Amino acid sequence: MKKFFNWIGGFFSSESNNSSKRLVGIIGAAFLYWTMWDNSHSATHVAPADSLVYSVATLVAVSLGLTTIESVAHILKSFKDKKEEEAN
Repeated sequence: MKKFFNWIGGFFSSESNNSSKRLVGIIGAAFLYWTMWDNSHSATHVAPADSLVYSVATLVAVSLGLTTIESVAHILKSFKDKKEEEAN
């Protein structure tokens, strides 16, 4: 249980490998999928507004995309730094 709380706490720490953007993206995607599945079985007048669905989808895409860009940028930076050290 302590390990679980440490893992969750890592999302709120700047020194952790856990990304809060990734957490927001995954939770947002789960709720978006659940909402769309639930509304596919209900009447049309109960469905959420299109703008709300597009907003959540955009938030999820941006959250997951930023995390990916940060990790790729970190890998490229470390690769570049190693090459510069080898050249010197």
